[in-house]
Amino acid sequence: MSNSSEPTSPLPLLHAALPDMFANLQTAYAELTRTEFELERRAAELEEARDLFQQVIESMSEALFLMDRTGRVLRTNRAAGTLLDCDSAALAGRPFEQVWGNHEIPTTPWRLLERAPNGKLTNLDVELRRSAGRVIPISISCGLVRDKRGKVTGVLAVARDITDRKRAEEERARQAQELARQAEELARSNADLDQFAYIASHDLREPLRTVASYTQRLEKLYQGQLDAVANDCIDRVIKGARLMDRLIDDLYTYSRVGRQGNKVPTDCSAIFAAVSANLKAAIEEAGAAVTAETLPIVMGVETELVRLFQNLIGNAVKFRGDRPIQVHVGAQRQGDDWLFSVLDNGIGIEPQYWKRIFGIGERLHSKTKYPGTGFGLAICQKIVEHHGG
Repeated sequence: MSNSSEPTSPLPLLHAALPDMFANLQTAYAELTRTEFELERRAAELEEARDLFQQVIESMSEALFLMDRTGRVLRTNRAAGTLLDCDSAALAGRPFEQVWGNHEIPTTPWRLLERAPNGKLTNLDVELRRSAGRVIPISISCGLVRDKRGKVTGVLAVARDITDRKRAEEERARQAQELARQAEELARSNADLDQFAYIASHDLREPLRTVASYTQRLEKLYQGQLDAVANDCIDRVIKGARLMDRLIDDLYTYSRVGRQGNKVPTDCSAIFAAVSANLKAAIEEAGAAVTAETLPIVMGVETELVRLFQNLIGNAVKFRGDRPIQVHVGAQRQGDDWLFSVLDNGIGIEPQYWKRIFGIGERLHSKTKYPGTGFGLAICQKIVEHHGG
């Protein structure tokens, strides 16, 4: 009787394992397909991002230079070629210092850190010598480039042509110089005007008063002995001297507007009260009714505002018709400003004369009917302009 047994066949075991193996293969294939699809999708996104990045840097008006740790140019854009007057593709792989030719610019991380320990240099103005030999001003900014671990891998430089800015700066400097020259001329003119005003108000008045004084003495000495023609001549000389004295006074006043006193808070109601008192005799003689609203406090030179109100109210009282004169002073707020008005029912001014009447010495009426020097409204205009009107 034999105890040996026949060997067991593996086929049944393999047959039993085949379904699981096939299922595992299907799962692995599906996972591989998904992974491949995801890789393709990410590759497409990366390509799209790369294209977008390329479009962005190519559309920049600033020249861009990406350099490695040694200062070798890795990448540029179209603006870089335009700036350097060459093909931008020819710049890749060349040392930046050779491309640029200006040793002021830090081209490696180490040089940049020497110039700017924080790893960033902004708006360094340098000169660029182009291939044609023309030198143009450039503003360049540099920064360190790091990988995701923070390791320094290179330098990014952005440069722009600042020719227009430099021209604008030069023009501003030229204008500032011209303004300084004009200010100096104005200072000289003002000094001359001060001297003229002093001469007009003092030196010219002295001989004028002498003429008037001696003419009046002649009138008294020969009173009753001169004929009508001589008396008329004497009268004209005296009146002319008085008018000249007033002209000198008004000319001096005009020349001093804006040149004396500081602007301080000034109560215009108090100004109106003072002017009304000054003009009391003329107001009563004309039978005028002069009124005012409650007027504001403004920043102004008190003496000039008194002159302004007095000239305007005085004109309203003087240039009146046959009916009783009424004068009213008002003020309205307009933003940060005040709009003042002096209204009257006098003879008025025709529109075609509105500009002319503010000229120095301008008159619309004869001196016999309405005496004066013609300086009143010119002085008013200058005072208003000095106060921002």
